[in-house]
Amino acid sequence: MKIIVIKQNLGGEETWRYDGKVIKRGHDYVILEAFFDRKDMEFHGICLCKGDRFVETYYFDRWYNVFEIFNRDDGEFKGWYCNISTPAVEKDGRITYQDLALDLLVYPDGRQLILDEDEFEALELSPQDRDRAINALAELQEYFLSEMGIVSDHPS
Repeated sequence: MKIIVIKQNLGGEETWRYDGKVIKRGHDYVILEAFFDRKDMEFHGICLCKGDRFVETYYFDRWYNVFEIFNRDDGEFKGWYCNISTPAVEKDGRITYQDLALDLLVYPDGRQLILDEDEFEALELSPQDRDRAINALAELQEYFLSEMGIVSDHPS
């Protein structure tokens, strides 16, 4: 089933739109397949190439979405890209979310890179939404640390 993904800024303005195909659905999430539709670009040591396969998980009750990135030519796994965002909304064949600037890039070896902290700090968020976003980032970091078998250096 085809679906349209619409990324919005905090003001609700559309910043990116593309098509995807639903490959799995649950009561609180949807997973879709999409293909990178921009020119090849170097991104923090990863080449994002037009046609790279993205397996994207959107949650309706979490403040993030997670993209698995695969090479267009050989299917090799490139890493995870996680957007801190408002929970996704699915309606009328569309998935919509508001991007909160803060991102987490996780390399295949488990290294993590937090992106766009300055942009996030500049957003005019309520204290509750700022806390939700920060907690979402911490949840993702902890998840990937445990998935990769890396022991966290901070107490639980």
